[in-house]
Amino acid sequence: MLTTTLLSAGTWLDTVFHGIDYSVFAFFGKLHAAWLTSFVQIFTELGDSHFVIPMMLLGLVLCFFKKTRKYGMALFLAILIGTLITNVIAKPLVARARPYVTMSGNGEFMQWYREAGALTESDRSFPSGHTTAAFEMAISMFLVFKDKKFKWVFPILAVLVGCSRLYLMVHYFTDVVGGFICGTIAGILAYFLMKAIMNRLEKSDNKFVKRLNDFDLANLFKKKTA
Repeated sequence: MLTTTLLSAGTWLDTVFHGIDYSVFAFFGKLHAAWLTSFVQIFTELGDSHFVIPMMLLGLVLCFFKKTRKYGMALFLAILIGTLITNVIAKPLVARARPYVTMSGNGEFMQWYREAGALTESDRSFPSGHTTAAFEMAISMFLVFKDKKFKWVFPILAVLVGCSRLYLMVHYFTDVVGGFICGTIAGILAYFLMKAIMNRLEKSDNKFVKRLNDFDLANLFKKKTA
């Protein structure tokens, strides 16, 4: 019974939110232009695994430098948590098909879809993985960075990534909203988890933990060049 309910979640979303999802598709469908499609595809890459995986590795590397540890840890944890929430839990449970699959018989939608480049994706539709990835990175960095003006660049880019998925017709509006929620939760959890870990490292009396906290890869480079 539970399995049937979970597997029908995607169909439920298609039925209940069809009106708003289709209205958003119609809005973006009217914006289609060759030059804009090329521009939008740049932003959608910011949520792709080809970009996110290197960013996760970068976060891990930044953890080895004391000055950048909090940034690296928050980024790494945000991507890890967001991936677990979206790809491991939500997508398999909801099992929602892509709009170009469920609406393949809708001539108007398929015209918009072809105009946007007719991209295909291999996984499920809800929530949007690209949007989740964009917001998990954006929210974690927004919370960590102190520069009040520069930090707003992150959520703005994340919003553009979400919009790009709608423009390209590969996600429903509700998928993007789901990605925003999952990514925001992941970013917030990562930030506070990072704070807790950093606080533990700084206040611990354990010798090993102290050495771990004082470790800075930059010092090793200084010694080699001295």
